[in-house]
Amino acid sequence: MAANSRRRILFLGQNWYGSSARASCAALRRLGHDVWEIDDQVFIPQWRHLLMKVGRRLAIARMVQEYNDEILRQVHAWKPDFMLAFKGQYVLPQILDRLRHAGIRLYNYYPDTSAFAHGPWLAQTLPLYDCVFTTKPFWERDVSSRLKLAHCQYIPHGYDPDVHFPMSLQERDVADFRHEAVFVGSYIPHKEMVIHGLLEIQPDLDLAIWGNGWEKCGSSLLKRCLKGYALNATAYSRALQASAICLGIMSGRVPGSSQGDEMTTRSFQIPACGAFMLHERTAELARYFDEGKEVACFDTPEELSSKICHYLKHENEREAIAAAGFKRCVPAYSYDARMAELISYVEGGF
Repeated sequence: MAANSRRRILFLGQNWYGSSARASCAALRRLGHDVWEIDDQVFIPQWRHLLMKVGRRLAIARMVQEYNDEILRQVHAWKPDFMLAFKGQYVLPQILDRLRHAGIRLYNYYPDTSAFAHGPWLAQTLPLYDCVFTTKPFWERDVSSRLKLAHCQYIPHGYDPDVHFPMSLQERDVADFRHEAVFVGSYIPHKEMVIHGLLEIQPDLDLAIWGNGWEKCGSSLLKRCLKGYALNATAYSRALQASAICLGIMSGRVPGSSQGDEMTTRSFQIPACGAFMLHERTAELARYFDEGKEVACFDTPEELSSKICHYLKHENEREAIAAAGFKRCVPAYSYDARMAELISYVEGGF
């Protein structure tokens, strides 16, 4: 990379191993940029114990102010060319105003379906960015009906080459993670509905579900499948690779959005791991993978059940689709490619 094209970037995003924010930050560094990151979880911890949650609620205003004060300190000390916030739900509007007056360009890479379900500040701050990069094709339409954005550009999710890649599985990985089918993701009612419909047809399916929030699940059929905790980073990747079929089930419609998402991070992470993906059929997915060749798809629980039965009996087909999906995905759909695209828009004047 030429010295005069290297940018000094202030990056706001969580830095836990396996997060998409960390993957984006690391990708920017691999592209040759100087990146200073501020992790909001250092200032605003995600406590789970009830007493700690009460303490957090009482102290949240002070925590958010400390976080924003740190943004100002780093801008003053480091003088970045621009700031990139990964969602940026705790960034205050007055901070963005001060950065703009200081000549700092402001960008947001927004990964979620709704802009109105993640705290009180986003509705005020999103219009202040020079450009918001969204991972959902319909997101700009939803937001623009309520907010006036300066610019909005679609850049999809990706996979993290540090985390999502084919691995050699040990015996303990096989013992812990091998199943006929697996779903890894947080609880959403739509996901429960789809999986419940599947298990009504195949109650004896060897299915494992990992993720947060599944204690809300009301289906007795699902409860035997729940593992009770989330999988992150390489444990997540190993679980995908140990199972015969990896399910790609979307979230359905959430408050503040006109529709459910059509792709998520797992839509790229599963094939990047070399695993076989059976994904909800969507128009967006068809832009990135060829159905029947690089991914298998379903619309209904009945079709999902039929496809699972078919592909469990046809290992060679599974392996061929997984191999073709991997070839299509890697490296074209990595976060390195996504951040290179983002930088090209920034350099183009957004």
